[in-house]
Amino acid sequence: MQRINLSGGSYDARAVSVAAQRVLNLYAEPVPQGDGEPIAFAYYPTPGLIQRATLTGPIRCLYQTTQGDLLAACKGALYLVASDGATTLLGAISDTGSVVRMCDNGTTLFVVDGNSKRGWYCTIPAEPGDGSYGTLTELSDAAWYGSPTIAILDTFFLFVNPDTTNWYTSPAQFSDESATPFDSLYVASDTTSLSTIVGLAVLGQYIWLFGRNQVEFWYDSGASDFPFQRVEGVTVESGCISPFTICTLPTTEATPNGGIMWLGRDRSGYSRVFLGQLTTATPVSTFPVDGALQDMGDLSGAAASVYQQDGHVFYVLTIPGQSSSWVYDASTKLWHERCALDSNGNEAQIRPWCYAQAYGSIWAGDYENGAIYQVSLDAYDDAGTPIKRQRSFPHLLTNGQRAIHRQLMLDMQCGGGQTVSVDWSDDRGQSFVSAQTLTLGTSGNTWPSIWRLGLARDRVYRLTWTAPGVTALMGVFLQIDPVRT
Repeated sequence: MQRINLSGGSYDARAVSVAAQRVLNLYAEPVPQGDGEPIAFAYYPTPGLIQRATLTGPIRCLYQTTQGDLLAACKGALYLVASDGATTLLGAISDTGSVVRMCDNGTTLFVVDGNSKRGWYCTIPAEPGDGSYGTLTELSDAAWYGSPTIAILDTFFLFVNPDTTNWYTSPAQFSDESATPFDSLYVASDTTSLSTIVGLAVLGQYIWLFGRNQVEFWYDSGASDFPFQRVEGVTVESGCISPFTICTLPTTEATPNGGIMWLGRDRSGYSRVFLGQLTTATPVSTFPVDGALQDMGDLSGAAASVYQQDGHVFYVLTIPGQSSSWVYDASTKLWHERCALDSNGNEAQIRPWCYAQAYGSIWAGDYENGAIYQVSLDAYDDAGTPIKRQRSFPHLLTNGQRAIHRQLMLDMQCGGGQTVSVDWSDDRGQSFVSAQTLTLGTSGNTWPSIWRLGLARDRVYRLTWTAPGVTALMGVFLQIDPVRT
């Protein structure tokens, strides 16, 4: 029998007749070739959700303060979320449904929602867990303009004046409007593309200023009139579609000093996902991912989050209303899809809208129902709803001849007794036959098989399961005999 290994080659071709390798709610982990193992990749289930708290309305943002507390913006309010899921109301914010972003300087928390002139701040406690937050106050300073994004560099909060070519900063170490008022002269403009500034972020000591078609770079020069200065002669020729897709990445093997990702575009074409480091950037979305995103139409409401779990750094890109989110694993440079299931068992938008790390766990906020989840690899469903997992295999061609597929044997970790559906396509990935089922063993040495699989010239196998439990998918073994044609 020949082994059919799974590689990291998913989403590398737009036509399913070329490559139909879908990866749904699974992520790949490479096996070092020097280890002598017979496989190159194993596929593991993405984490499930454990509901820890319930608020009312959509979760608009989750944020970990510098002291380690978890904050949640839900509908028109801001909450402190304790490690056991208990919530404490901190104050009211806008109830517009727009995405919220937060940042703090160690003593003061800032909250923005992208609307003109809207923003809030409060003091935060010096020690995590003591709950002594100050009164959440809406800004009224004449030099405050609102912002869709927020970042901090050298004790200055950084903002974008919505729908203008300007960005601006707070005074150093902002505490409140009376003690540290905004300076109307602390404003700068996009000086190269002269376009509307969409958002900004900080990577290392550089400010990334995202226009519609270009990125400028600024740094802290220490000047007295305005503390920041543009990095001369350096730009990235790609802008940003949605400010809420801008995320910074921690250090990985692929991003030694951290990175920055966003959903972007340039003057010459449509959307792509970019990864930047220092003052350079490159697209990381493959042709099929680009095509899928570009087919979705309006992407201005897209949002993304980054979280790290078991060494994998995931950039989760969600477009509201779409049945799947695209996830880039920065640690392996591979894409996969994630979806939820609706009440009819159909693929639907994933429940998490935003992610944050706090109290030694990963947390996620529901886009609709106010639930706050713990994101756990030890959870095998979405807070009670099954998770659909699917992996399609490479095309199997037998030199253009028909072949008899006599036996398929799963190379898959057993132990849970899960039922796995196996179906296949004989028309190059366009349609699939009715599935047959296999049952994994409850011990580690069961090799479930099916026989008499018919004739085919070009076959694509596919595995699908929703049953909970620990598993790892390595591939299959096939017995194939070419026949005269």
